[in-house]
Amino acid sequence: MLLQQFFDQGLGHASYLVADPDEGVAFLVDPDRHLQPYLDAAAKLGVLITHSFETHVHNDYVSGSPALAALRPISVVTGDGAEVRYPHVSLADRETIDVGALRVHCVATPGHTPEHVSYLVADLRRADDPQFLFSGGALLVGHIARVDLLGPELEERLARAAYETLRERVLSLADYVAVFPTHGGGSACTSSDAATSRWTTLGFERRHNDVARAAMQDFARFRETIARGLPVAPAYYPGVRALNHQGAAAYAAAPLRVLRDPLPADATLIDPRAPHVFGSGHRRGALNIVGNDSFAVRLGAVVPFGSPLILLTVDREQAEALRRQLATVGYDDVRGVADPVPDTGEDLGRVRVVDARTAKRLSDEGATMLDVRERSEYERAHAPGALHIPYEQLQDRIAEVPRGRDVVVYCAAGVRSSLAASILERSGLAPINMRGGFSSWEIAGLPTEG
Repeated sequence: MLLQQFFDQGLGHASYLVADPDEGVAFLVDPDRHLQPYLDAAAKLGVLITHSFETHVHNDYVSGSPALAALRPISVVTGDGAEVRYPHVSLADRETIDVGALRVHCVATPGHTPEHVSYLVADLRRADDPQFLFSGGALLVGHIARVDLLGPELEERLARAAYETLRERVLSLADYVAVFPTHGGGSACTSSDAATSRWTTLGFERRHNDVARAAMQDFARFRETIARGLPVAPAYYPGVRALNHQGAAAYAAAPLRVLRDPLPADATLIDPRAPHVFGSGHRRGALNIVGNDSFAVRLGAVVPFGSPLILLTVDREQAEALRRQLATVGYDDVRGVADPVPDTGEDLGRVRVVDARTAKRLSDEGATMLDVRERSEYERAHAPGALHIPYEQLQDRIAEVPRGRDVVVYCAAGVRSSLAASILERSGLAPINMRGGFSSWEIAGLPTEG
């Protein structure tokens, strides 16, 4: 058995190619819609992909299994509760499928979602005993996947299901079983406490995973533990889950158009430049979403799903990379690219940027300090008296931001706060971005609360 992991750093998403090279066959686990890397890896190993296994209907990225099945004669396999609307094979709990000499056991592991399954894999050339668990979100490195994504009416039932899944279906496996999860560190589908390691073993997690240890105690302790450190769930999640129920096409896009002024009025303008460059001059109404690994997730947190977009960059290579990120989370309507600073002579927007000591002086003079980090970050430590609104919620809670006084926005390093500042500016405020974020505040030795 050969195994290759594919990891999307921005999403914290892992997918897998698992091959039996002797038989010349392989299967995928939880692939995204960018199919070529999987096909290239299979070709390099000299194997043919015959199956693609889905652990659950995903919220955080667009699944590639239906698209691959439309291109190649493969079987898409789900648990029998998935209720997806594309051709697939449903496996009930404890049913198996053989791919060459690899036997794949379906294990019902509800919790992260109601239909969630995991896959135990045995290499029959060695033994009938399973050696590998593709756990989806049922067990992660250092945590589990969250249970609150489908709404409060299901949350308590899913929490109870996750508790029973760990106790009865997962932690009962042998210590030597290697665990390969779908969600990893940095994923909004889990807590900030999840580790960045990309695989683990049952024995190690049983000993060192706080959630696994809590699952072996009473439910109240488990329920409290899984609620810690959860980020705000990105607003695009329901749209992607609905798309994955239907089945999405493969990613394929024509070259991006270069747009001239005036730009289409119905499109959201996305400026991916660095905060200090954005602050010095930009198109009014543009959102500053820095073009790093987290670009698509941050866009999906503040731009309604399905919105038409214009990327404000003259770097075509960057534009294509960002569009590829957007396609991973289902934002396919990218109308084109345009210059971030128009040549029409129109008045530019600007965001003042100050250092931490200047921010402290402004606060002493009556400015509002606005902390746009996640709750767990804010609770650890924050500027004294800071108003806390995570950037994902800022547009809906804009009325809570005082008007008629300076508003100094900060995050951890200055990237999320620049996005928040652009949201505030678009709503008619004149925000100030704190350069270097709360890290610079602490380095300067300024007072904190927590």
